[in-house]
This record gives sequence, C-alpha cells and structure tokens, in this order.
Amino acid sequence: MAACPAFGDADRDGWPDQVDIVRGGKKTALDAAPYGSPYRSLVYPGGDVPRGEGVCTDVVIRALRNAGFDLQKLVREDIARAPGAYPMVSRANPNIDHRRVRTILPWFRRHWLARATDSARLDDWLPGDVVFLDTLARPGPDHIGIVSDRLGPSGRPLLINSWTDGYVTSEMDLLPSVPVTHRFRVPPTDDGELVAVLSRMDWQPPESTRQLLVVRAAGAGSSRGELQRWHVRGDRWHRAGEVLAVDLGVRGVAWGRGLHRRTAEKRDGDGKTPMGVFRLGTAFGRGHRPVGVRWSWRVSGEADRWVDDPSSPYYNRWATSTEIAGAHAEVLARSDGLYDLALVVEHNSDPVVAGAGSAIFVHLSDGSATAGCIAFGRSELLTVLRWLDPAAAPVLVVVDG
Repeated sequence: MAACPAFGDADRDGWPDQVDIVRGGKKTALDAAPYGSPYRSLVYPGGDVPRGEGVCTDVVIRALRNAGFDLQKLVREDIARAPGAYPMVSRANPNIDHRRVRTILPWFRRHWLARATDSARLDDWLPGDVVFLDTLARPGPDHIGIVSDRLGPSGRPLLINSWTDGYVTSEMDLLPSVPVTHRFRVPPTDDGELVAVLSRMDWQPPESTRQLLVVRAAGAGSSRGELQRWHVRGDRWHRAGEVLAVDLGVRGVAWGRGLHRRTAEKRDGDGKTPMGVFRLGTAFGRGHRPVGVRWSWRVSGEADRWVDDPSSPYYNRWATSTEIAGAHAEVLARSDGLYDLALVVEHNSDPVVAGAGSAIFVHLSDGSATAGCIAFGRSELLTVLRWLDPAAAPVLVVVDG
C-alpha cells in the first residue's frame, strides 16, 4: 500500500487530528467535572451533557469533538448502516448509545486503527490514542480514556479520564495497574477506514494492486453486508462508486484460506462466507461476455461443474461431468440462473486443502442468504465486473463488522 501521509485534519483547523484529540482531552481535565451524570435528553447532532458533569465516555466524546468527530452522530449512523455490528442495541437512542462503553467499542473497531495493548515501547503510545480498560470483575471493557502527552510516576503515559464516583476528570497513572482491553488510533488519512480494515487482515496490497473490492459483513453471524470499491489515484486510495448491498452465507462469515495470514476456520458445508483477502478468478456465465466487461470470461455449458467433493482429485476446480466420474459437484449452468453472471473467488486454491471450503463465487442474488458465496443484484454485479481492470490486479477483502 502507498505510504500513509500525515494525520488528517477533520475540522480543518490546521492541527492534525491526533493533536486535536489530546488537546480536547486536556480541556476536559481543566474543566475537572465531577464524575456522574443522570440520563439526559440531548440535542442532535452535537449534543452534550452540562460541562459540570460527565462520565468516562463524555471525556472521549468531548475530545473527539475538538477534532471534528461527532461520536453521537457517527455512532447513530453506523448503527443504522450495520445494526448487526451492534447486537447490544435493540432500539437506537442518540441520547445514550454513544455514552456507553460497550456500545461504542464496535464503532472504534470498524473505523479506527487497532493498536497493541501490551506494547512496552513508549513511542508506540501516541497522545490522543483512545484506550478501553477493564476495571470490574466481569470480563470486557467498562472504562475508557485518552492517552495524555505527559508521563506519570510509573514512566508510562497518563490517561485522561473520568474515573468513578468521588473523582473529577483528570490525568491519572492508570496504565500500569488497570488491564487495557483495546487501544485505537484515529486513521491517518481520508482512506483511514480502508487502512483499519487492512490492518485487521495483517496484509498490505502490493504496488501492482490498484483496485480492491471490500465486503463488510454486518457482523460475524450476519448474512447481510455491503461492498465498497477502492482504487489508487496518485499515492492514495479513494472510494469508487456507491456502497452496494450484498447477501452472504446463511451462517455469516469465518476466516478462510487466501493471501492473509489468519488461521482458517472455514469448512465445506458450514454456510459461511470466507473472510480474508483473496485473488479473483475468471468470470463466467451461460452467455457471451457482457458488454463493457474487461475481466477474463468463460462460457459455462451444461456439462460444466465445480467439484466440491473433497475425495476427488478435481476438488475445488472447474471440470466437466465426464472428467469427475460421479464425484459430487456444483452445476455451473444452473436452472435458477444464479450463475448466469458470476465470478470465481480464489479461496482455498494455493494449495488446495480438502474440506477447507470450495465453490466460492460472487454471483447473482435471489434475495436470500447464500451457502457461503457473495451475491448481488444483476445491475450491481454488472457494475462491479465492468469496473474490474485486469491491469490493476484487483483483490477481494472480506471482513466482519
């Protein structure tokens, strides 16, 4: 991937986002509001509780607003866009959703860069990083704060936070004694959403790859998702076109076998779409290559099959009914027309592992969940196929949430 330039400047005030965030956090410490706040009805967007009160999340909300990020609005919009990523929210409420630690965690996971929580290197903890902590006996995060630009007596960065009853918002030396569950950093550029996704993959596009198809499931167990196209212009990645809705596996997604390094979980028959980074194989259908499609095309006939029998030497390959000698296989010229327009996903292909998942395609949708593929409406799939440029070496990225 192209080298990332300096941090963005969301509010266009001339200060990088990371600097604005820590400055916003320090302003809350100067206010020294006592911990605590009843439920309040807030204006929207830009709502806030009175400055003389607040809980730990209010520190982060105010710090991010100082950089131009309205967490109230961002979380509300993300819940509407991907409700499966927020299973704890039964009914969206802009007065409180962004003020709950466990509710805002999915937003940071989806949109910011995850950083190591156990790093001993001080230069890896930047002022303005957002930190989730576990202060109670139950597992999981229940507290949040902003990394300060000052070190505490322990030699570790102080944390700007609103600790608990009887305390005021301040900078405290918490990192040596309170377990950190998650740490996030504002993405450095406008393409930060993509950077955050690729960081989860432990994979970076080579210079030859200048197009990406990024599919985001609404959640690990969701059969619904969305696709965004990305392409390189200059030295930056840019979004291309509108976000497209997709159907995924009936049981959601699971790590598959591709270019990424994550351990594979996908198995034949599990009803899950493979997650990870994958090359794209040939497009195919029962007719000639559609007008405007430059991608490689193969006409599928009545004898063509994709073998999903792990015992066959043709497993996870295109073959003919004559070649496979009775092995179980997927008919490629389907009578229901779902493969009249399709694209091979090179999952579990190099090398092929028997039983690790086969016959993964991008194909036409009938409006329901798939057996593990990715499905679009006809016009949307044609748009994607016409956009693919063989010279840009595009790949597919699938992620949950």
